[in-house]
Amino acid sequence: MRLEGRIKQAFPSALIVVPENIVQLMTNHPNDRHVLAAAVVAKANIIVTSNLKHFQDRDLAPWQIQAKSPDEFLTELYYLYPEQVIEVLQLQSQSLKKPPMSFIELLELLSREAPRFTSNIKSQI
Repeated sequence: MRLEGRIKQAFPSALIVVPENIVQLMTNHPNDRHVLAAAVVAKANIIVTSNLKHFQDRDLAPWQIQAKSPDEFLTELYYLYPEQVIEVLQLQSQSLKKPPMSFIELLELLSREAPRFTSNIKSQI
């Protein structure tokens, strides 16, 4: 719960209330209907998830929402803003203390979930 408290403190405007009747309208996998409902209430157009099978196009289309894997999302972000993405990753690696992690070590860690994204970055450095 400490992490949740810190997130709420850092991003208070990101908190949304999802009415149960909205959750009941969702047709995607029952275990993730609350996620799609939150995206609808927040007027999001993308859900980033490693569990794409719970967010099929047929269930998202009525809400004009897409589901993307972390790798796909980060790769698209990198193509749009390559310098900024690299800068953010460098800052992130510099801020890691437990354990400390170099930029390359951070890329190696990220490559587990986002291999194409990290491959693109490695080819540019």
